[in-house]
Order: sequence, then C-alpha cells, then structure tokens
Amino acid sequence: MALKEFLKSKVFFKHLLLIAASFIVLLFLVSFILKIYTRHGQEYEVPKITGLNIKDIESSEDLKNFKIMVIDSVFKEGIVSGTILTQDPSEGSLVKHGRKIYITIASNSGEMIRMPLCKDKGLKSAVQSLIDVGLRVGTIMYRTGEIDNIVVEQRYKGKSINVGSDIITGEAIDLIVEVKSTTNEVVVPDILSKTESDAEILLWKAGLNVGRKIFQGTNEQKNTRVISYTPSSRRVMIGTAINLNLMNENEKAYKKQLEDFQQSQQIEEMIEENDTVIIEANETID
Repeated sequence: MALKEFLKSKVFFKHLLLIAASFIVLLFLVSFILKIYTRHGQEYEVPKITGLNIKDIESSEDLKNFKIMVIDSVFKEGIVSGTILTQDPSEGSLVKHGRKIYITIASNSGEMIRMPLCKDKGLKSAVQSLIDVGLRVGTIMYRTGEIDNIVVEQRYKGKSINVGSDIITGEAIDLIVEVKSTTNEVVVPDILSKTESDAEILLWKAGLNVGRKIFQGTNEQKNTRVISYTPSSRRVMIGTAINLNLMNENEKAYKKQLEDFQQSQQIEEMIEENDTVIIEANETID
C-alpha cells in the first residue's frame, strides 16, 4: 500500500485517534497526580497563635496542615516562658499544605551581657545604649547641677552598677540625670498608636517615666498599641510618669477609642491656647 493511500485509509485514522486519545488521557492523569501532590487549589487559613503557649499548640488539630518553626526566643518582662510573641505568616493568611509558620517565643530569662556605659552621656544617648543591648530603663530621676541633661549615675536594684558588670537582658536600669532645673517642662512625644515598646522608648528619651499600663484585648507584642494616656496634657514636668492605655489593634473598638482620645486632645489644646492668649492679653493690659 502506497503512503498516500495509507494516509487516507481508516486504519491510519484509527491509529491517529488512538494516539490522540492516549495523549489526552496521559495529560489528564499527569494533571490529576500533580493536583494531589501539590494540593493544587487547596489553601488553608493560618490561625492566630500569638499569645498562646508553644506547649498548647504541639498537638493542636488546627495546626495539622502547618509546620511550626521557632526562629528566636526573647525575654520579655511579665510574659510566661514559651508564649508565642510573633508569627509569620500572620493570622488569616491563605497558604498551601505544609507551609512553615515561623514564630518567636518568650524565654525564661535573657542572656548574660555586659553593662554598657550610661554615665556622662546625654539622656537620649544613655537610653539608646541600654536599648541596644536589650536592657530597659527603670526610673529616671533628676537632681540639680551645673550641666544640663547629663547622666551622672546608673543604678541596678538601688545600687550603682559599673560598666562591664554582668547583667541579664531585660533588666531595668535606673538613671540619675543632672539638670539645671528640676521644674523644666517637656513636650509629651507622639505615642498614640505606637506599640508598647516603641512608646516606652519615646517617653524615656523625652525624659519621662512609664507609669501604669492597662491592656485591653490580647496583649501581643506587635499588635498592642497605645490608644490613650494620662496625664493627657501636651506639656508635663520632666520625670512625670505617663500611664498607658493599650489595646490590640485587631479589636473592633480600637479605632474608635483612638479617635475619641485624639479629639479630646484637640479640644484640650484649643482650651490651653485660648487660656494662654487671655493671660498674655491681661499681662499686656497690666
């Protein structure tokens, strides 16, 4: 049979159809196998695990589709060891089966470090020296002297601590600051909507102390933010303790409470400005 005649024959078309059908079946099987292997189209929502203890999630049914990877442990005062501080991906993310969730947990205590030099530094510089090595500011105390805003003593638990002394990260260091006048006023920094740690650093560097803290909602390192504070005045005396009201930004009431406080601040500022104008006018008349 000639090639031309074979190409026109039923046998050729039967073989051609059989090959095409086999190819389609093969493609379908490969696609089906790949879907099973990669869980194509099937995604899982990452649950919220921050605030939980790592011991409590080890056998959790909600996490059977994920792999938990601890990438760091951090000492945080008042937080139980093993508490999950951060997670990545975040809550609500859609990911494939077997995705790793990277977490940071709270540790029993910090690592041993050397006490940095704070003495003879400006307050901001001294605060930064403590923050850089993982220490906290305890209480900032003031006394009058010839040099303004200079740290003259660093204390740990009521006693002076020398540079290079062993100390555990997370501990609080008290700073004695010399100023020309202890009645100086400072502007309260913008701490609204800041995280707890960021707000603390801003206050310390401004020469203010951190007072009481009230938490609303789940206390998470990354999501808990300042929604109000007292005293709420724009200017306060150096060393004043600022009390913080903090709320998890995922709470429904977060934005409203933040906006309410901002509005009350604006009203207070307007009243203060009007009072200042009246006082200046009376002084001019006198």
